[in-house]
Amino acid sequence: MISGLCKSFQKISIQKGFGYSNSLNYTSTNNIAAAQLFEKSFEFPIINFKSKENSGSIQLSKDVFSVPLRVDLLHRMVRYQRAKTQQGTHQALNMARMDKTNKKPTKQKGSGNARKGTNHSVHFRGGARTFAPFMRSHAHDLPNKVRKLCLKVALSTKLAQNKLIIVDEFNLESHKTKELVSNLPKEWGRSLLVDSEISDFLGKSSLNVQKIDALPQLGLNVYTILQNDTLVLSKSSVEALQARLSQSE
Repeated sequence: MISGLCKSFQKISIQKGFGYSNSLNYTSTNNIAAAQLFEKSFEFPIINFKSKENSGSIQLSKDVFSVPLRVDLLHRMVRYQRAKTQQGTHQALNMARMDKTNKKPTKQKGSGNARKGTNHSVHFRGGARTFAPFMRSHAHDLPNKVRKLCLKVALSTKLAQNKLIIVDEFNLESHKTKELVSNLPKEWGRSLLVDSEISDFLGKSSLNVQKIDALPQLGLNVYTILQNDTLVLSKSSVEALQARLSQSE
């Protein structure tokens, strides 16, 4: 699963350029000039969610959206997230947990039976397990700096793949699923919609669609980004993300 998620990122080099060219023809202007490579931010177009027309631009920080690709970090982060969500409720009985007598069943010699110390040994039917699983948490630690860097790598990779869309706002007028689907082009594929806070209209309208996920910016994570084709961010969520990820530890 992890190798499949990271497979499409192995041939991308983000270090060689920060230019943006959208193949969907919604935002074909405002390419990054060569002189901006030495600046700390670059200009990125914003489109209207319904009309798909340019409605301005926003300054994206290179510290957040132009980080070199690190497939190893993406792999570590996916393992960290999947291990943390694992239930760990599997359990079997070992010799210490078997609720049976430890009395020797037969004499050591003279009975014609095999020499046995107990009837619930690991090599008997109905006996204990040698290396039995037990209830535990599979979560492991990952430093906060690494987790923050992993999110930056995922965001930068979506930008390098031309699969990052920034909209002014998700201005839905009802909770109808039909309205949300009609505003998402088929070229976007499976989409992840991120806003500063998920409104009732956006949350309810996205529940019924299998290929649409909606998350608040605080819940944005690497695994969900890799699962989806297109990352659609609102202007307010981008500002909140940059303020949160640009903070020094």
